[in-house]
Amino acid sequence: MNEKDFIFSKSKDLQLSGIKNFPVDFTNSKQFSVIEVPPKELILGKEFFGLFEVSTTTGDFVITFNNEMEAKYIVYASKNRKNKIQIPGDLHELRVTVESYEKYLDKILQEIRKEYEARFHNGKNFTLVSNEIFKKLNLTRL
Repeated sequence: MNEKDFIFSKSKDLQLSGIKNFPVDFTNSKQFSVIEVPPKELILGKEFFGLFEVSTTTGDFVITFNNEMEAKYIVYASKNRKNKIQIPGDLHELRVTVESYEKYLDKILQEIRKEYEARFHNGKNFTLVSNEIFKKLNLTRL
């Protein structure tokens, strides 16, 4: 098996096992506010004077947040390509939701790493391979 075959095989296995959907599968919040964004994939920009910018992948400015967790939440939720994103009204619940999702993604990465290193002992292309698998699954880890 080469790395291309591994990417295809592992992506398919993960899809069949059922990838959880953010934010639905990670929040218990009952109160939300709605933020309108373009129905495009969004990316997290740099911190600038305590503000976190979110923009489209083409570089178009979308919105800024005072809190990194809010910005991450919007970026993760934008993977669903909806123009209205429900965001928990409680900052603690928002933080718990994002942290829970990131732990889930880290668990997937650990699983990929374990299988990758078992098959390819030098492991020099793990980052490229894991990024390609995440891309196929429409996942991003910030």
